[in-house]
Amino acid sequence: MKYLSILALVSVVALSSCATRAQSGAATGGAAGAVAGQILGKNTESTVIGTAVGAAAGYMIGNEMDKTEQNQVRPRTRR
Repeated sequence: MKYLSILALVSVVALSSCATRAQSGAATGGAAGAVAGQILGKNTESTVIGTAVGAAAGYMIGNEMDKTEQNQVRPRTRR
């Protein structure tokens, strides 16, 4: 089970390379949250909760990174 979880996490990170940082963050956070939930709770409910919390946190962090990058690339005009 441990090796399967590691393989799933590596696969998610590798396959999310063509997405936005928000999407990549959600996928990576969800996978990491699922693994953490399973390790801590050792039941399906904990895994599902970990997945949801990890995906939400990963999306929020990735979305902020996308916004920051977009603001740096696009110069602001003065009025």
